[in-house]
Parts: sequence; C-alpha cells; structure tokens
Amino acid sequence: MERAKNLLKSADDLYQQGDLAGVAGLAYAAFESAIMSLTEKVNGKDYSNHSLRKKRAKELLDDHKDEMDVLWQVRNIDFYGNVKLGSHKRQISQEEVINGLESVKEIIKEIEKIINER
Repeated sequence: MERAKNLLKSADDLYQQGDLAGVAGLAYAAFESAIMSLTEKVNGKDYSNHSLRKKRAKELLDDHKDEMDVLWQVRNIDFYGNVKLGSHKRQISQEEVINGLESVKEIIKEIEKIINER
C-alpha cells in the first residue's frame, strides 16, 4: 500500500502543478498497486497478470466496477493517445483527469479499509 500511496501522491502533485500529462496513468498505477496489496491480503497471493488482477478487483470492489473500466480507458488515452490500438487519437480532458484521480482516491480508501479489517 505504501507504493500505491506514493504513486497517488505523485499523480496528485502533478495535477496540483497543472501538468495533466501522466496524472491519469500514475493514478491508475496507484490503483493497480493497491489492488496487488488487496489480492495478496485476501487470496494470499497476487495474480500473474493484469487481466486476472482486474477481474478479481471487480469481484472484491463491486461498487467500483464501472469506474475501473473508465480508469483503464483514461489511462490508455493518457499514455497512448487512444483507448485501444487503431482507435482515433484524442486528448484526455481535464474532467477525465479529475474524475480518474478522485476515483482512485476513493478506491484506495476502500482497499485500505478492507485490508485493515482482515
């Protein structure tokens, strides 16, 4: 969780400086790092790939399933300029960055609560 919190702080610091590039990607990295901590705590191990980790996260954090899909899309736009290979290039909006960052903050709080209760 420490790594997740550090990544989230980096994302928040970039945002506060007005540098939107990389914020959503860093926020997603913080989310994934927190998910790794959660799956290790709940399952006794982390998953070997992103898809399995994301699937398990959706089971454990049912209230955030849709947010997780949006976070993945925004992360891809932030890093690559599009949602997936071959799709139209576009810029990430400030609203998407803010929503992504706030979603990750909420999810990490929930993950911490789950971990601390176990």
